[in-house]
Amino acid sequence: MSDARLLEGARRLIGCGRIKPGEEVLIITDTRMDAEVVEAFAQAVREEGADLVVATMAARSGPGQSPPEILAKGMRGADLAIELTSEFVHHSIARQSAQRAGLRYLFIGDIDREMLEGPGAVYADFEAIAPRIVRLSEAITAGSTMRITAPGGTDMTFDLVGRNGRALTGLADAPSTFGAPPCLEGGVIPKPGGSSGRVVVDAYCVGVGLIDTPITVEVENGRAVSIEGGPEAEKLRGLLEGTGNANAHNVSEVGIGFNDSALLIDNVTSAESLYGTAHIALGSTPADLDIEMINAGIHLDMVFHRPTITIDGSEVFADGVFLLDPAAESQR
Repeated sequence: MSDARLLEGARRLIGCGRIKPGEEVLIITDTRMDAEVVEAFAQAVREEGADLVVATMAARSGPGQSPPEILAKGMRGADLAIELTSEFVHHSIARQSAQRAGLRYLFIGDIDREMLEGPGAVYADFEAIAPRIVRLSEAITAGSTMRITAPGGTDMTFDLVGRNGRALTGLADAPSTFGAPPCLEGGVIPKPGGSSGRVVVDAYCVGVGLIDTPITVEVENGRAVSIEGGPEAEKLRGLLEGTGNANAHNVSEVGIGFNDSALLIDNVTSAESLYGTAHIALGSTPADLDIEMINAGIHLDMVFHRPTITIDGSEVFADGVFLLDPAAESQR
């Protein structure tokens, strides 16, 4: 029997998958995850009347690698997959292929007992925040150019033509959908070569942790061409170069955080979803269904504070504050 508070947090998150009695659910985990945390999720799934399989793989050596083929096959036979890993594998062709066949997928990355017990990102009101994320996604889809600046020095421009906005509301409630609760964000997967400027990472970076000395990443034609700063910058360079994959330096994602309960901690799903931050990733593209995935063997989200965002010259965020609130717009 799981600790009551752990179980409460697990129930909140698996609720985003809308499990039905009799469904086949696969929990994907690894050897570095807390066994009591995994058991809390397993118990929460069983309470919904699902037929559950828990598959434990050896922890991957870094973020964004692929799962073993046996797990890829398991995904294709499940109604819902729940990823509970220390090094995420959801940016993979295996997940993309299974989702195209109807799989619902919940990525609950690097979750620990402190996050489940709260306070923090797990206890956000997912349903209330979702319309705001969808509204930003719609604005991105309708736009042609997006610019993101921040007080720390970030100044990036993105070509949006032909790209759909992303709405990661946390929910995977219909066939072929993806949720990453408690990560709540809107954004876009930039077209290859369609971004330029400078990213100054002053909050958090996957594989590096919380940032003390800002990292400056210069981007030309969709690729990071220089990475400067202190020890954190050196670590980031090492992670990218260590892949031996030329795609590792590609700009592969833009995300804007909407979780107003999240905390800035050394955890990807909390740090990158924190309201008032944005992030730009290098490496593999997310495995969205409408994207031709480019595999880099790594995916590193770089988070910075207080973004101001314009789409075709109109502000949608100002100093970290969202300006297109659907409730306010409906009253105009």
